[in-house]
Amino acid sequence: MTLKKILLVGTLDSKGREVAYLRQRVEERGWGVITLDVGTLGDPMCPPDIPQEEVATAGGGDLSQMKSKGDRSYSVGIMTQGAIKKVAELYSRGELAGVLAIGGGTGTAIGTAVMRSLPLGIPKVMVSTVASRDVSPYVGTRDITMIHAVVDLVGLNPITRVTLDNAAGAIVGMAAGATVVTASRPLIAATSFGISPISAELARPLLEKKGYEMVTFHANGMGGRALEELIDQGLFAGVLDFVTHELADQLYQGYCGDIGNDRLVTAARKGVPIIIAPGGLDCIVFNSIDDVPDKLKGRKLHHHDIRVAVRTSEEELEQIAMTMAQRLANSRGPVGVLIPLGGWSEVDKAGADLFDPTVGQFFVDTLKKLLTREVSLREVECHISDPKFAHLAVEWLDEMICSRR
Repeated sequence: MTLKKILLVGTLDSKGREVAYLRQRVEERGWGVITLDVGTLGDPMCPPDIPQEEVATAGGGDLSQMKSKGDRSYSVGIMTQGAIKKVAELYSRGELAGVLAIGGGTGTAIGTAVMRSLPLGIPKVMVSTVASRDVSPYVGTRDITMIHAVVDLVGLNPITRVTLDNAAGAIVGMAAGATVVTASRPLIAATSFGISPISAELARPLLEKKGYEMVTFHANGMGGRALEELIDQGLFAGVLDFVTHELADQLYQGYCGDIGNDRLVTAARKGVPIIIAPGGLDCIVFNSIDDVPDKLKGRKLHHHDIRVAVRTSEEELEQIAMTMAQRLANSRGPVGVLIPLGGWSEVDKAGADLFDPTVGQFFVDTLKKLLTREVSLREVECHISDPKFAHLAVEWLDEMICSRR
């Protein structure tokens, strides 16, 4: 049986003292350690288990040439790719219990890139001097724990020792209790969002009665990206994508607009049965009224909190319909689009701020013309938050899954 160890990642030419201290603190807690050096500026301050030369070679570079060239951006790219490859080897051999990295801006970029290359469940802790900023580019969709270093990581002192002690304790505790994703029942992915439908919660007991277990994703941009990644990993027997609101926000880079180009693509490509609804497509959400583009001002508005929802137009819904149809084309599995004619969110129903059934019907008519014959579309006379809608969605998805069995 392979003995799993904690991987320490850092630039040992500048953070070698801190890495050596972390090694000591982790080993004192009874864990083996592997150190990986991603430095390129000078010699390591402590001996690494995986030296910088080996990392550079794995990344397709030559360390001596990189040092003489002095191109920091190029070197960081090479070391990042090399580190990812070396860590993949450790993971494939079953040697990896968790990853702990330290760094400033460069070290954080490399360390978190390594962590993002690993699957959900592998403990990941990043001690960073930039952790008090927006860390979404570093964390992405992964389960990365960020610890703010508070002071610069330049030598050991009473403050850095406390931070590093806590980091060592964190990764050891996480590694000791780490588990992989397992399920005794088939998993169904579902999406939800604040002002959008409660369909996911209504669907949960219905799915459980049929022997499924539901995993809900917050469709806030990163949530949608995480959904697509985990579908790609083969975790789900089916998908109830109630909230596709992110496609509306993407048009103007609104509150949930950071979704990339894979939204709605993965289930179709993998052949995973999926039911899609227009949850939240009635609006585009912005952080505040000041962020609303001039061309959208004068439309129906809903003030959710400090965020503002702006009613989508026929032109915008036509763009969304085109995007949906393109991404669902050539599906390898069953795809259903379920349209509630009574409204698509809590602010899109009779008497609510954004209710506009005429615009909604335009979207339905447009989508019908664009979808390929492989994609089925059904309309239902109810609101998206009606229990009837959740029931129909669950029944349809279950039929799809059972027919594939």
